[in-house]
Amino acid sequence: MRLDWGGLLDVLAAADTVVLTSHVRPDCDALGSELGMLGILEAKGKKVRIVNAQATPPALRWIDPWQRIESLAGGVDQAALATTDLFIVLDTSAWAQLGAMGEVIRAHRPRVLVVDHHVSEDDLSDRWFKDPTAEATARIVAEIGMRLKVPLTEAIATPLYAGLSTDTGGFRFPSASAETFRLAARLVDAGASPPTIYRELFEQDSIGRLHLVGLTLAGAETSHGGAVITSRVRQADLEAAGAVPSDTEDLVNLTLAVKGTVLAMILIEQPDGRVKVSFRSRCHVDAAALAATFGGGGHRAAAGTILPGPFAEAAAKVTAAVDAAWSAGM
Repeated sequence: MRLDWGGLLDVLAAADTVVLTSHVRPDCDALGSELGMLGILEAKGKKVRIVNAQATPPALRWIDPWQRIESLAGGVDQAALATTDLFIVLDTSAWAQLGAMGEVIRAHRPRVLVVDHHVSEDDLSDRWFKDPTAEATARIVAEIGMRLKVPLTEAIATPLYAGLSTDTGGFRFPSASAETFRLAARLVDAGASPPTIYRELFEQDSIGRLHLVGLTLAGAETSHGGAVITSRVRQADLEAAGAVPSDTEDLVNLTLAVKGTVLAMILIEQPDGRVKVSFRSRCHVDAAALAATFGGGGHRAAAGTILPGPFAEAAAKVTAAVDAAWSAGM
């Protein structure tokens, strides 16, 4: 845990202009933390922009009704960011996850602050505000707002609730504590609507996404007596299903619904031939340690990485690492 509240508040107080960014393929915790932080800092009189490497996935655009999230892919000029007082990286501590925004962060590293809840980290900054025990980065952002005495508004509460709920698996993961529910209640009191957020998150699937779920689950395979489950998504599967890359989000969690499974991994072929791998663990295997073997990171229960192709070679390496990790704890 690296929570220096005095240092953090001093850094924020000294900055007039702030750029917020997060990881590629952003999820609700990344986007929700950015939007929550934007609302908090603007309430303190700061001039704030959110600039990610990639555009917000179509399925998550509802979280940003004011279209405050910009992207380098959408035409933001990197040179226009050069005079920014402070860059805040949210929900990641890894260079590889920043995409093209990594170039911006490297160029202005002395002005970078990292706010995150992941265990692993690269040398993104000399200024860290991290709590790996936090269930979501949204939790840390909410606490920053409390310390700054910023009143919760619906515009702040809704994205933070979305981040909190998704990173706890709808409040069903072991990371969800009594404090999680107390924070959720405060966010609801401020205007976050659980039914509306649930509908936007889980009841907006395209027919392509449903077809992809079917293909992925139909091809899932178990090993180690049913305790380990592996699924794969190839580019041909996306084409066959009429799905888009963002439709692969959360597929790995669905496979853990199989009775007896305690360790899941999914391998997703990327358009450039690389292979994205996600791990979920409910057992002795440390998902973050597994991902770190291949340059990735995350949490003990959920982590990921990206490997170079070809797909078959990447799959063989990951399978061997999972087998070894499983056997080591038996």
